[in-house]
Amino acid sequence: MLIQRLRDGSGGIPAKILIGLIVLVFGLFGFGSITTFLAPVPKVAVVNGEDVTQFEMETSVERNRRLLLAQNIDPLAVNEDLLRENVLQTLIARMLLSQVAADLSLGFSDSQLDEEIVSTEMFQIEGQFSPQQFQLVIGSAGFSPMTYRAEMRRDKIFGQLANAIGESAFLTEWAVSRAGSISAQTRDVAFLRVDVELLVSQIELSDEELKASYQGASKDYETEETVDIGYLELKREDLMDEVAFSEAELASYFEETKDIYSKNERRRLAHILIESTDDGTAKTRIDEIYDTILAGGDFGQLAREHSEDPGSAEDDGDLGFSEPGGFVAAFEEVAFNLDLNEVSQPVETEYGYHVIKLLDLEPAFSPPLEQVRETVENAYRSYLAEDIFITRSSKLSELAFESADLQVPASALDLTVKSTGPVGQSATDGIAGNSQVMDAAFSTDILIDGNNSEVIELSPNHHIAIRVNSHQPAEIRPYEEVVDEVREKVLRDKAIQLAEQQAQEMVSMLESGSLTRYVADQFGLAWEVVAEAKRMAPGLDREISQQAFSFPRPQEGGKSVGYTVLADGDAVVISVTNVKNASDSQITGPEFASLSNSLVSQRGAVDYQEFEQSLISNAYIERVQ
Repeated sequence: MLIQRLRDGSGGIPAKILIGLIVLVFGLFGFGSITTFLAPVPKVAVVNGEDVTQFEMETSVERNRRLLLAQNIDPLAVNEDLLRENVLQTLIARMLLSQVAADLSLGFSDSQLDEEIVSTEMFQIEGQFSPQQFQLVIGSAGFSPMTYRAEMRRDKIFGQLANAIGESAFLTEWAVSRAGSISAQTRDVAFLRVDVELLVSQIELSDEELKASYQGASKDYETEETVDIGYLELKREDLMDEVAFSEAELASYFEETKDIYSKNERRRLAHILIESTDDGTAKTRIDEIYDTILAGGDFGQLAREHSEDPGSAEDDGDLGFSEPGGFVAAFEEVAFNLDLNEVSQPVETEYGYHVIKLLDLEPAFSPPLEQVRETVENAYRSYLAEDIFITRSSKLSELAFESADLQVPASALDLTVKSTGPVGQSATDGIAGNSQVMDAAFSTDILIDGNNSEVIELSPNHHIAIRVNSHQPAEIRPYEEVVDEVREKVLRDKAIQLAEQQAQEMVSMLESGSLTRYVADQFGLAWEVVAEAKRMAPGLDREISQQAFSFPRPQEGGKSVGYTVLADGDAVVISVTNVKNASDSQITGPEFASLSNSLVSQRGAVDYQEFEQSLISNAYIERVQ
């Protein structure tokens, strides 16, 4: 639609955007850039004759790197080779899935994409879709609207594949019953807990031990290296008040973007499907069903009894609300010409014969400008502010490069020099929480050479330039200052070691035949017992439960023993006796159904993974060095 409007009239806003982008490319890269964009695209792999391009690879690597850094992962801890290998494997797998989807003619219409995007909460402001919020969110993840829609469409189509494979999975009743019997197993669990905190008082430390520990782990007592960052901040939202426009310009913008605020007609359809057969009985069956409906038969009941569409039959044939473009042409031509509650005559498609009913109708809606004026005005202001923002960002980049400090660009652009105060690389608040900013601040060019940074894009609408005001290197704090911290650490480490040693001694005694009460008395402990405990039973610590249910089933009248060290450092000796599987009669109807659904879902996920692996195994894949 956008391209057609560009063909129809080059004076519109979309044309200006395109021309502006071309000018920006030439401005940044020179006229020689046109040959760059027309040059052959490098590739990193060939999958069944289709190229995975270097551009796709680099874009995806950068996107994944951003996701890792957003989780506060140290940039230096990112294994670049592993990251790139994982990304390439993913791109190859997605290419194969796309090829299968194309062979199966799977699709996801533009109207369905629009509906998904408009209804996505993170793209909304005060419950209403905001084009600016949409651009901001996808831009921060490294997407343009076009690439985001393409990626979203692929994900939806892959979801169709995954659902089709997953829903075909099944398990026999015996397998579900067996799994239920084991999962509902009970065990008598007894345990002794060695409390680390109680052992601390038994440990004596000399000054020599403390000093040795301090010297051996002095890095643990190092202050964090910090910088005080000065910065200039440019936000597009701050420029919106500078924008001026006429009523005619606003009306023109609204006409070009009104699809965003409009809704297509939506129809809630139901159908009864009889799949085609070679002997022609399908047509006879659908005619009989249609005659029954005309005679007063209940459409929903007939759908439940006869429809061969498993996805809708159990729901009275209900297909939910749809917009044009969601069904094959023959089905849609009839469905979108029905009156409310009207039932169609039998319709033949490539899937078989359908009887279609219109259950509900939401008419198309295109609001007048006055009804959405505030939203449109904000969108138009933001759109116009983009030109100012780009111009000033370019000027900020130029002045920051040429200036010895931030005062000159601040004066020229009427900005205020701000400061973070001392911050380290562990900071999470403000601009210091952005990995790009901190990487720049601790770079040689800025930290050592004292230069201003290039413009850093925190988001497409938020740019900054920084410099380091002051730097405080990391320092190892003197022993006298941290002696209490050293003592606490050494005491705890030794207490944890002692707790594990005692647990090992107790397990050895139990395995050699010592009585459980005798073992507990030797260490001043008392057994805690949970009879007929189930997995993750209330009242039984999760870590203890996991360990207890990992022990082998003891012989009749015997016990399985072992120990585990908990996350808090406590050591726990565990004894398991009297293991009983649940009988089939103990797994009730609802429990059986829930367990069956869970297991089938897991089986479906495994089937899908195996399907992906089979595609990879049978594909022609050439990696390009």
